[in-house]
This record gives sequence, structure tokens and C-alpha cells, in this order.
Amino acid sequence: MEQQLMTPGARLTQLAAARPDEVALIVLLQQGGEETLTRLALEQWANRLAHLLAEAGVRQKSFVAINLPNGVEHVVATLAAYKLGACPVPVSHRMPAAERDQLMALAPPTAVLSDAPELKGITCAEMRALDRYPVTSPPDAISQPFKAIASGGSTGKPKLILSPAAFHFEVDKHPFAALLDLGEGDRLYSPGPLYHNQAFVFTQAALFIGASVMLNEKFDAERALSAIEQFRPSILNLVPTMMLRMQRAPAFQTTDFSQVRKAWHLAAPCAPWVKRAWIERIGAAKVWEMWASTEMTGVTIIDGNDWLTHPGSVGKGYHTQIRILDEQRRAMPPMEVGEIFTRVFDGPPQYQYLGSKPLETVDTEFASVGDLGYVDAEGYLYLADRRVDLIISGGANVIPAEVEAILTQLPGVRDAAVIGLKDEDLGRRVHALVEPSPGHAVPSQAELDAHMRKHLASYKMPRSYEIVELLPRDEAGKIRRSKLRDERGG
Repeated sequence: MEQQLMTPGARLTQLAAARPDEVALIVLLQQGGEETLTRLALEQWANRLAHLLAEAGVRQKSFVAINLPNGVEHVVATLAAYKLGACPVPVSHRMPAAERDQLMALAPPTAVLSDAPELKGITCAEMRALDRYPVTSPPDAISQPFKAIASGGSTGKPKLILSPAAFHFEVDKHPFAALLDLGEGDRLYSPGPLYHNQAFVFTQAALFIGASVMLNEKFDAERALSAIEQFRPSILNLVPTMMLRMQRAPAFQTTDFSQVRKAWHLAAPCAPWVKRAWIERIGAAKVWEMWASTEMTGVTIIDGNDWLTHPGSVGKGYHTQIRILDEQRRAMPPMEVGEIFTRVFDGPPQYQYLGSKPLETVDTEFASVGDLGYVDAEGYLYLADRRVDLIISGGANVIPAEVEAILTQLPGVRDAAVIGLKDEDLGRRVHALVEPSPGHAVPSQAELDAHMRKHLASYKMPRSYEIVELLPRDEAGKIRRSKLRDERGG
């Protein structure tokens, strides 16, 4: 018998009635301890806030800006918006005000949830003082579009990526839950920021399917490893920066990972040595990588066993066709680098930009987000880098991620970013920004050079190094190389 399609709001109500005392949400607090919500508490709080939002004019298809740090309030705000069929717009609370306001102007919100005084929104304190509103659910409504996620892309110009599909599925057929192998008995640990598509989608898919979710107010490697032992999550949602910092923490070798079924990583290239360390520690069958974009133009997946036989690959297409094209948009043979164009589910891309022109497409349905790469004879995809970040030095292509992966092998290097700066002779010279590891001596240029020469061809070697106190990665582990380059006259 065909199951009933459900919205996230209706599904939350159903789960609260069936399993009211079950823990649905755990948030690890920065100062220590955690805050938990049962399914009934989450349902009642989301309902009360939904009534307040309705009072503020929020209706189906309204935009609701969520300018809050990671915490229970962020999740409750999202579910309250879904209760009304509205579209949540998570916006980083750390974003500079001018950039934030420019972004929010792209989709003028009917309501704002924020502690920023100038936004005059609903504050976290007000979200915790809703006793005058009923705990009953408002009339069910379908959210379509179901999210609007901010992205600066490679250019740095803010834009919103709308997902125009309806959040309306059979209870066991949420497409992301199926992709991630999430079941209602799982506990997802997703320590990244909820303004980022990865953490947002994983969290909402898990709650819809009936799994529980654990989040961090802010990622900390030692705290993350401790939480894995204490709360026993079965699914991890990580980015390579988190994997690197956890792998370097002393507790990594003693943490009990036996409960973990899958450790997903995505959002950025993972240094091969970091991935091997995780495979050796928790087992190849548990380490899974996904390549995708917020626009969902294509998806590839690969587990650790496949990766060991195809090192460096991000896998084969998941309901996705892949084309590698040159600058004239001609097909490239296997093992030749070109721009990656993909088509998912045999149809055109399902996204809409606010604040930017659409992605380039070929044959109306294959789209590119600017990644470069190649496929091997078996159809496995390998990434080179973003087109805008590729460094052409003396006519040779240098891939920043490859150089960064080698730099971070050195124990004295906590993080690295590689950019191309103007050079009269080479056109661009390779320049490395190095963030030293705490507790280690700052590496000298001679030490860095000696280390790099062991692993890289001469044309890929950094011609200059710059020691920085802290590289400007966001909480999702992303860094905007183009901004670093432009700040240095690039």
C-alpha cells in the first residue's frame, strides 16, 4: 500500500506522538555539557514558535532568515518555518553585517531570527519565552522551495541557492536519507555549522527519517572525539579539516569508534594521507566520501575499499552521468583533465540562483560548478581543483589542493592555503600561506622547502611562503583562495 507523503512538520508531530520521550537532538555546548531535546519537547517548541511566526506574517513560501549560531534554537527555528510551509534561509551569524544584509536582500524575509540588535528579529531569549503560544501544531503546509542556502562561491559575491523541490516524502523515502544510509535507529553526529548545506541537509534528513542528531555549538577536535565515545553516534558527517584535526589529536588512537557505521566526508578535497589514517583507524568499509554541490547537479560516492584500489578518486556517479569537456566543450578521453559536467537523475539541474547567473550547461541538462577533473577507464572520477583556483605557472598546471596536502603532512603545519601570485617570468608563482601548529616551532622556509622537495616536482614547489597566525577557514572548513590572492595583489 502506498504510504502517505509527509512534510517535516507532520513527521515531527507523528514521531512526538509515537516516541515522546526519545532524545531527538543533542547539542554539545562550548562551555561544557550539552542540551538535549526529546521528540515531544522539539515538537512543542517548534509549534509555539510557528504560531509566533504566523503572527508575524509568515505563510507558505515565505522566507524566514535564521541568523543564529549552532544550537537547539537553530534547529527549532528551521522546523517552525517548515510547520508553516515557509522556506528557511540559514545565514552565518559570523558574516560581516554588510555582506549579511546584501545576502538577505536577495530573498527579503518575512521574519528574522537573530540576536543581532540591528536586525530587530526574534532573539534566542524570546524563543525561550513562548508560553503564551499553544503547543498544538498549526495547519500543515508544504515547503517549496525547501531551503535557500548562502554561497559566496569562488568569486566572493553573495548568492542564494534555492532548492525548488517540495519537502514532502514518504516517511522512509527521504532521498538524502537513502543516499546516506540513514535509518531511524541511527544517531547522526554532524559537528559543522548549520548555515552550510552539508550540515543542514544531513540534520533535517535524519530528523525526518526518525534518527537522532548530535551537533556542536563549535567544532573542537578533542571534544568531538570525546563525544563519539560518550554518545555513540553511528553516522559521522565531517569535512577534511575536521578529519585532519581529529587525526592529530592524541585521543584519536584510543577513541572507541566501534559504534560508527559510516563516516561521511565531503565539501572539500581530503589529503590522501589523512584519509589513509582514518581508513587504518576505523576500517575502510566505514570511510565514505561524497562529491556533490549545493546545486545538486551531480553526486559521486566511494567507500574506503574502492578508494584503496582507486586512490584519489571521489567515486562513480550516483544516479549521475559525468562528462569531462575541454575549453571548447569537446569530450575528453579517460585520464585527461577537463571541466566536469554532470546530469543527475536524467534531468536538468534542480536549483535556482538569487544574485547570480545560472551555471553553464551543455545539451541543456549537463551543468558545471567549475570543478576540474578526469575519469579513468572504469568511470571513477578524480578531482583536480576549482577552475578559478588552478595556478598556471610557466605554462604548467599546479593544483593547490595537491600542494596543500603535502604541506599539512609536516607536523609543524596546522593548516595551509596555496595561491598563485603575479610573476613577470612565470605568469603566476606558487605562494603558500602556512598556519603553524600550536606547540611546535614555526617551520623555517628551509624546512618547508626540504619537506616539499621530497614529494613535489620542481614546478609545483612554492616559490614563497607566508606564515599567518590563522587561516580564514569558515566553520565548514572552506577557504576562499581567490580572496587571499586578491588581498596580495593577485
